Amino acid sequence: MSKKLELNGLWESSRMMLPQHKESAIRNRRESQRISRPIHDVQEIQHISAVLSLSQMYKKPVDLVLYEEFKTRSITGIVARSKHGEFRLDTVDPFSGAKDWEWIAYRDVLKAELSKEWTEEEMIDP
Repeated sequence: MSKKLELNGLWESSRMMLPQHKESAIRNRRESQRISRPIHDVQEIQHISAVLSLSQMYKKPVDLVLYEEFKTRSITGIVARSKHGEFRLDTVDPFSGAKDWEWIAYRDVLKAELSKEWTEEEMIDP
């Protein structure tokens, strides 16, 4: 009996874990990986808004970095429509050529830049 109490022996001899404890451990591990949404200053919001407007007006691609709860995501596409609080981004899969679209909330955009394709064209053809 005394050996079980040495060097965490009690827990080592008990390999059973209740399902509630296992779910709680998984939930706690997942919550620790959550990232908080950054807060933009006014200048950054104006820059993002300008880039999205240019994409919609001229039908040119933009590169976006989007916030998600557990990671960030990069996407390239053309802003097709916008409405209060969100916009529609049309995308093309570079491998299959399949066209797709999705609605994205403005608050989820962390960074917006003109696509390199667009800036190179503008440099060549002013």
